[in-house]
Amino acid sequence: MRAVVLLSAGIDPVSGRPAPVGTEIRAIGLARALGARAIGLHAGLPVPVLREYAGYGLADIVCLDGAGADPVTALARAILSGGLFAEGPVDLVLAGRRASGGADSGLLPYAVAERLGWPIVADVAAAQRATPAGPSPELEIEQARPRGARRTARVAGPCVLSVHEVAACVPDFVFAQARAAVLRTMPAGIDGSPPLAGGAEERAYRRRPRLIAAAAQASGGRVLVDPAPQDAARAIIDHLRALGVLPPPAGS
Repeated sequence: MRAVVLLSAGIDPVSGRPAPVGTEIRAIGLARALGARAIGLHAGLPVPVLREYAGYGLADIVCLDGAGADPVTALARAILSGGLFAEGPVDLVLAGRRASGGADSGLLPYAVAERLGWPIVADVAAAQRATPAGPSPELEIEQARPRGARRTARVAGPCVLSVHEVAACVPDFVFAQARAAVLRTMPAGIDGSPPLAGGAEERAYRRRPRLIAAAAQASGGRVLVDPAPQDAARAIIDHLRALGVLPPPAGS
């Protein structure tokens, strides 16, 4: 199995210094747990923090020069080009649930999966091979859900996995691996400014403090396991009314 781990130039939230992202380290560990041959892929020029990722088990990291204009297109082109592995195409793409660069939204794995036309499984806590090695390996996934719940799923490759913070597959750091890693640069072949997806309209951010505060302070709730559609819809509506997003029912 050939896996690509998407890497970002992370920032430590406490010190503000460059640091690897914890979920991307777990993505490296998950690729190793699956027995995949993994390389790192970074949309941008080489930066020193990438060598720290190498210390967790990536001997080869590819940096896409000029990908800043449209990183999603640049990453998808590199993955589909067939030039990352001499043995064949990419079977699996792993990414962290969210980067820590300061302006990250967590949408990159979804955007890359859409551009590739591959399925995506989010919030992965563990994974294992469900079928023997083959052209399209099938994986058994354990997803992390709210309040400590877990859900299992199966997905056939090629696919994209977004790794959750609770994943226990944290590899050991080896300083010698970080020193010996190869950071190679490839042209992204992207020009111009990043386009707005789907013809979206760009607007200035407008704060909604009442709703944000209510969502941040919300507590309670319950876990519904395979609920009936009516019960699930009723629970969602009750939660939105508790936050003040929806008005109370008529006559109350």
